[in-house]
Amino acid sequence: MKSPLTTISNILTALVFPHYCPECGKEWSAGVGWICPECWQSLPEAGKGLWALDANLKHTVFVAFQYGESTRQLVHQMKFGGRQDIAPVLGREAARKYCEWRSPMLFEAIVPVPLHPTRRRERGYNQNLAIAEGIAAELGLPLRNDLICRTRNTPPQSRLSDGERMKNLLGAFAPVRKVKAVPTAVLLIDDVIHTGQTVTGCREALLAAGVKRVSVLAACG
Repeated sequence: MKSPLTTISNILTALVFPHYCPECGKEWSAGVGWICPECWQSLPEAGKGLWALDANLKHTVFVAFQYGESTRQLVHQMKFGGRQDIAPVLGREAARKYCEWRSPMLFEAIVPVPLHPTRRRERGYNQNLAIAEGIAAELGLPLRNDLICRTRNTPPQSRLSDGERMKNLLGAFAPVRKVKAVPTAVLLIDDVIHTGQTVTGCREALLAAGVKRVSVLAACG
């Protein structure tokens, strides 16, 4: 939680250096989350993607927002532009969309897709973890970041063909051994889903860890 001094500092800074929404051009004081609240509310909802061709994912994946021009900019700024303020907002908004589709009470914990330590150092943080923190806070569920890990620093999926994506992630995720109190049902969190190979690898690792049921909430797709 931000301290009162931090909040006051942000307000004073915004008054001297006003922020403008890159989506609609509107000025607003907070400047947090890259685009203004009105533009967050107008992001297009996602439909079915290539991941829906996988029988294991078809009925267990929910995607909050369509991966179009607006969300592409959000994801780019979040991952490569140093805008760590985007991820918690994206998480909260995705969680609200999810609640319109299914009850979060079906799950015992929120699990983010793990990021390799090398990639985390490059970005300065794990955007999936930050998104998951926003989702966990919105849904009132505990966050479990100790169940699975990334064993290989694979090339970004966005740079590969659909066929290459599958090979790229083979054996890239594994369960963390000797974990106590493994939850029965979890909601796995990813920032962007396309073919579903990343969440499939995570799902297999979670099942190997002892989780019985895995559903997926992707912010964009």
